[in-house]
Amino acid sequence: MKQTEIADSHTGARAAIHPLLLLLICGGAFALYWYTSFVVVERKISALFGADTWFYTEFAKGDIFGRLASDYHIDRVFRFHPVTVALAAGWMKITEPLTAWIAPLHLLRAMFALVGAAGVWIAITAFASVLPRAQALLWGLIYAFSLNIWYFSSIEESKIISATLAVLYIAYYLRMRDRWTPRGALTLTAILLVACLNEIVAAFIVAIPAVDTLLRRGFNFRELRWIFAHALAAPTAYLLIELLTHLFTQPTTPHPEGTNHLRTLIWYVQQNSYNFAVIYAYLVRWIFFSIAAPVPNVYFANPEFKYGGDFHPALLSYFYEPVSGAIAILAIAIFIACFWRRAGSEVRAQTSLLLSLAAYAIVRAIFFLLFIPKEYFLYGPSVTLTHLLLLAIPFSQSRIPGKVYILAVLATLLLINNGMFWLTVKVHE
Repeated sequence: MKQTEIADSHTGARAAIHPLLLLLICGGAFALYWYTSFVVVERKISALFGADTWFYTEFAKGDIFGRLASDYHIDRVFRFHPVTVALAAGWMKITEPLTAWIAPLHLLRAMFALVGAAGVWIAITAFASVLPRAQALLWGLIYAFSLNIWYFSSIEESKIISATLAVLYIAYYLRMRDRWTPRGALTLTAILLVACLNEIVAAFIVAIPAVDTLLRRGFNFRELRWIFAHALAAPTAYLLIELLTHLFTQPTTPHPEGTNHLRTLIWYVQQNSYNFAVIYAYLVRWIFFSIAAPVPNVYFANPEFKYGGDFHPALLSYFYEPVSGAIAILAIAIFIACFWRRAGSEVRAQTSLLLSLAAYAIVRAIFFLLFIPKEYFLYGPSVTLTHLLLLAIPFSQSRIPGKVYILAVLATLLLINNGMFWLTVKVHE
């Protein structure tokens, strides 16, 4: 098996992570996620933050495509996430012999845990493209222990599949960034097409190669034309989804939000109000709460609508508990260290990458602020790697000593903090 190569930004040499180490890390992530799925069910917290798990639970009953036109829940998921439906159908068919020993619902959740673990592997390779080996591994663990990645890897929901596809896109782009080939561009386009088929708003990720190429090459049509061709994957995916919906689903649905992408967008925007309090709450939850749970309590639960609750949007709540307070202090230290960097050509060369990652993060954040700010947690996983890269790249170039130890402590605290959240969370209506 070929080892994953990593560019050591300090020496310029090529280091390597042994695939058995990656397998151990990702196997541990899978075990952690699948175990958490049992905890989540036992504690009845599988619908926190607006997760629609009861739609996906229907997959465990089997015959997914046979029930597509008659089951509203499967029909609804297929209209927006056909890749998830196809993946679940294949998984349940493959694992059918195991149902004699393991309940189908547990097998279904194992699929999402496996996708989440695969995302950890890919995230490590993405970090490895721009960071020294030890830092890449530790940032990979931070990604794995992030609250939204951990949660959606432990419940039956499409969001971890969307996140893993986004991570795959970013990792592959970082790999081909300085070694562009037509074949590489075609592969990246195929990844984009599948990502958009699972979640059409994955199209925003085109901002990364578009902005990066524009900043590095200038406004040169010859250099940018592949971006235009590449971006056509998004409208192609949209047309395919509409065609598949027309062919295989019910002609109408009981609720306007589940009809199609455009009507869903309009319906949600009409329900929203926008003011400082809404924007502040959204940004605090989108950027910070998606990584670390601030407190072991959630509020606003509404059993009538199967809504499991959310955090109060108070940033200072991190300091209510010692572990979350320590995470906040370390995060502040890392952020400050990002501005205390070594001067050099490598830092300048990374500027276009940082700006392109920021462009994707900003565009996606603005869209979901306008679309559905209350459900920030559902759509945050696809940008978690991006947020971490925006910290990791400048932090790796900082002059602060002991970076590896700082990251190791942060990863450990995230494991403790978010792990205890699942075990002790209290839900308040």
